[in-house]
Amino acid sequence: MKGHHQRWLSLAWLGLCLYGAAFLLLFWEDHGPRGSAVAQAENIQCERNWLLLGTRWSCSAIVTDTYGVRTRFTSDSSLLTPADTSVPMQRLGPLDFVPSRESFTPAPWPTMGAVVLIGAGLLGTGIWWQNSRSRRESPRAEVSRLRGHARWYVGAGLLAFAAAHFTYGLLIAARADFWPRPAEGTGVVTSCDRDWRYLGATWRCAVTITPDTGGELVQTMSYSQFTAADVGTRKPVTFTGSTWESVDQAHEHRFAKTLMVLLFAGGVALVAKPLYDRPRIRGLEKPELPPRLLDIR
Repeated sequence: MKGHHQRWLSLAWLGLCLYGAAFLLLFWEDHGPRGSAVAQAENIQCERNWLLLGTRWSCSAIVTDTYGVRTRFTSDSSLLTPADTSVPMQRLGPLDFVPSRESFTPAPWPTMGAVVLIGAGLLGTGIWWQNSRSRRESPRAEVSRLRGHARWYVGAGLLAFAAAHFTYGLLIAARADFWPRPAEGTGVVTSCDRDWRYLGATWRCAVTITPDTGGELVQTMSYSQFTAADVGTRKPVTFTGSTWESVDQAHEHRFAKTLMVLLFAGGVALVAKPLYDRPRIRGLEKPELPPRLLDIR
């Protein structure tokens, strides 16, 4: 097996093991022993969680406590199911609720299994990667390989940065990260254009805002909070402390920020790899130079 094939195989093995570890940790969502019901979950909506290959339900609900305070609840590991219509909920924190029924988590083996999979992934990746470099190439061939790979690393890093940029614009920015969002005014769209920062996938609209406290102002709202179909339509808006946003927004997916951070970190690592290889290239091109001696021109 060629060296680059072994490297791709090692990365595939690492990815598979990391996914397996995440699968085990996400499949069972531990919510502790049964507690007293202090709230009720209603308006339950569910769909298959395909991150877990459809083996679990991803559900959202509106939780109303005994004081009438409403909170949005989401679970990706079948704590709620489509068969549920109204579920008693126990409180874990000020805005943190879980069903007040026995936990079915077979702890602690999911955590132990995840640790074993991560260890196996790192061990297998290290062995395959080391074997891929066991054959010594000529200095000229090694320099050519490193310089050729540098372009691919930089290109892949830029793609990762672009993916992080689109993840932010399409899945995070101006999404409802808390619920309910109070209506503190109304907005009327006067014009809309495609937002080419995201290749036209989102809209930017000029909105005339009338706060409940009086007055009027015009603000440009991005990230498809309003679209061309909303021109002339009056919709509720809320003030977030620095800007106005639409009340009716899609809810932010709980893994969106994690995905953006992973993509950005991967982009940094890929772009930094050619910089890491530069001293090695210099040493191969000028083997007569002492180590760490810079070639000053």
